[in-house]
Amino acid sequence: MSLEDPFFVVRGEVQKAVNTARGLHQRWCELLQDGAAVGREELDWTTNELRNGLRSIEWDLEDLEETIDILGSAHMPFQMCRLGD
Repeated sequence: MSLEDPFFVVRGEVQKAVNTARGLHQRWCELLQDGAAVGREELDWTTNELRNGLRSIEWDLEDLEETIDILGSAHMPFQMCRLGD
């Protein structure tokens, strides 16, 4: 079992996914600008991959937010303190 903080693990995964999405978005924009010179198959594939990647990032961020909320409501057992305490 790893002792690494899950927050940092998820953060790394989200950052990697964001970087991938940036590359896909850049390619998607290029494909749109090229218009008829581009095969429809590549445009469809890139659009689908970008959409799926963004959904995955959204779900990871929602999970992370829920985890932070849970820890925030139970901060004492984890020897955490809220700002201003």
